[in-house]
Amino acid sequence: MITTETRLKLGPRARFRRFEDDGIVLNQTTAEALVVSDVATRLLELSDGTRTLADCAVALATEFDAPPETIESDLLRFANELVETGAAVVVS
Repeated sequence: MITTETRLKLGPRARFRRFEDDGIVLNQTTAEALVVSDVATRLLELSDGTRTLADCAVALATEFDAPPETIESDLLRFANELVETGAAVVVS
């Protein structure tokens, strides 16, 4: 289960690039491309395996001028989607 204490990093078979405000994740296993929003793009950039999702939420709240609790709920949703698609993996 993904929580605010979860740490993520880019999946081993995923490649990520930023294009302006959006990002594109290529899943090399399935050859599928996933276009992600600006918040999800920034989450992938911050997800280096050392930061928790709570840490990422604080950084994003500052960058996007939004309350951390609002950002946290979006991050949990994005994190689940990224893990389900193989774009990101949970670091234990």
